[in-house]
Amino acid sequence: MINLKEIVQTYSQGESSITVLDNLNLQVNQNENIGIIGPSGSGKSTLLNIIALLEIPISGKIEISGVDCQKLKAEEKVIFRKNNIGFIFQNNQLLEDFNVEENVALPLILDGVSFTKSIAKANDYLKLLGILDRKKFKPGLLSGGEQQRVAIARALIKNPSILLADEPTGSLDNQNTNIVMDFIIDLSKKKNILTIFATHNLNLIKKLDKSFKINRGKLVELESN
Repeated sequence: MINLKEIVQTYSQGESSITVLDNLNLQVNQNENIGIIGPSGSGKSTLLNIIALLEIPISGKIEISGVDCQKLKAEEKVIFRKNNIGFIFQNNQLLEDFNVEENVALPLILDGVSFTKSIAKANDYLKLLGILDRKKFKPGLLSGGEQQRVAIARALIKNPSILLADEPTGSLDNQNTNIVMDFIIDLSKKKNILTIFATHNLNLIKKLDKSFKINRGKLVELESN
């Protein structure tokens, strides 16, 4: 489903160049839940951004669902991402001008689904995530954990075939981390969603099918728990 071959990504820092990903390879099958661990700056977010076609690597091949994504034009990448990929961003990226249910419903509304149907489906996800009572609140009035739940609901509302999660439980306590993780994993299995989590949480990856550590720009598979 996802096949990355010899991905290289570098960033300029002053007059020097830093290699974040160095001939990285990754193959993930549909319906797998995998984890990517590593310290801050190791390249976890960069890797997710490349899979989401938000960043263009220096070199390498990105193949998703049999599509050579390197050959897609910018507009085609936007359409491909909209149709296939859900993304839970580390900083939520919720829109303060809209309330909670509108933030969650927005992807459907932008796809032409009626406002009424979009809001109804948004409320279904908010209920599943235990924050339906916050549906009329603006994001700024929510706790960090509540904002993250809203971001999760928004990423899942279109039933993407791929879900990318950048520290999805970073704002949650241990109890709510387990609740939210179990929800995402259970839903991904039911909906046949390929899910990739980038995280610092070693306990979290125990719930996943397999996990990798970024080491010097490459992925090393960790032993199964």
